[in-house]
Amino acid sequence: MKKMILFAAAAIMAFGASAQMSLVKDLAKKVGTGNPQAYAEVLDAIQPALMNPESANDALTWYTAGKAAFGLYDTMFGAKSLGQPVDDNMMNEVLSAAYEFYQTALPLDSVVEVDKNGAPKLNKDGSKKIKTKFSKEIIGALTAHMGDIANAGNIYLQANDWVNAANAYGNFAEIARAPFAIANGVAPADSVISQVRFFQAYSQYQAKDFANAYENFTKARNMGYTTDNIVEFQTSSLANMVQEMLDKNEYDGALNFIQNALKNDPNNAILHDIMGFTMELKDGIDAALPFYRHAAEVDPTYANAFFDVGRCLYLQAQKIIDDNPSATTKDLVPKLKPIYDEALPYLRKAIELDKENPKPQSVLDDILYKFEMMGVK
Repeated sequence: MKKMILFAAAAIMAFGASAQMSLVKDLAKKVGTGNPQAYAEVLDAIQPALMNPESANDALTWYTAGKAAFGLYDTMFGAKSLGQPVDDNMMNEVLSAAYEFYQTALPLDSVVEVDKNGAPKLNKDGSKKIKTKFSKEIIGALTAHMGDIANAGNIYLQANDWVNAANAYGNFAEIARAPFAIANGVAPADSVISQVRFFQAYSQYQAKDFANAYENFTKARNMGYTTDNIVEFQTSSLANMVQEMLDKNEYDGALNFIQNALKNDPNNAILHDIMGFTMELKDGIDAALPFYRHAAEVDPTYANAFFDVGRCLYLQAQKIIDDNPSATTKDLVPKLKPIYDEALPYLRKAIELDKENPKPQSVLDDILYKFEMMGVK
């Protein structure tokens, strides 16, 4: 009885898969007619096949869905060009879906050719022969719609739809950097791709997706993009990422990430300052101070670094006071004065560089007050 139940279940599954592939083949014929009315019908009807394990592993399924989606997009775009009313959101959603469908189809369409014995056929260089059925058409459609995809990103960006903007810009960049785009001579210049990567990263930054924002700001910089405050955005993305790690007490992970960032950007004072802040939380002010000092050396105009050095020196002195509650002023002055003397120029420089921040002045005033109380001139 149990065997019969298992057999019946297997038969039902096989029938389901067979039925889905039969449906896909029918829909492929339907979309192949080029009838504009068929595109939306095919997209709706093919949804179950996209989720069925058997049909979802067949390139024909995703190719058919992608062809229908691109067909529907082109139909809507044509209507819009003629001044007819079109749902712009739907049009861009269909375009995004078309990209995803075709990108899923591409790897499934690459099949190794085999001989009559089932062994792979080889090229002259010894590599396996690959046959494709839909890839040429897929590649043509993807590259032909790069401009449309970038424009969708612009529309989403203007609407502050950050997630969809980032996805659209990312789709453009992935096509532009794909081997098939380069091989066919349709890859845009690096200056174009780097700008799109910046817009992708900016959208992710606004969506508080700081990890991906940092990655794509880095890609844009590596391709030569230098405008639009990209360094500040990139560093701020990293700072927010690090803060998220620190909130979870993931100190080692944060330090490792900052160290990797510094390898690519060793003269970024903010990164050194962030490293100091992380070390201060993890191991205290003594461990942090060298990084704050280095930040001030790397960028003599970075006010935060100077304040952090002065602040840490002030805290070192305060610890001496706290650890020696019974010490006399005479005992403390030789220990405190050298530390305060070192802190003063850093604090004054911080005040000079950032007059809006009241904290350096507050610490400076307290040191001068302590000098007065100790009779130090």
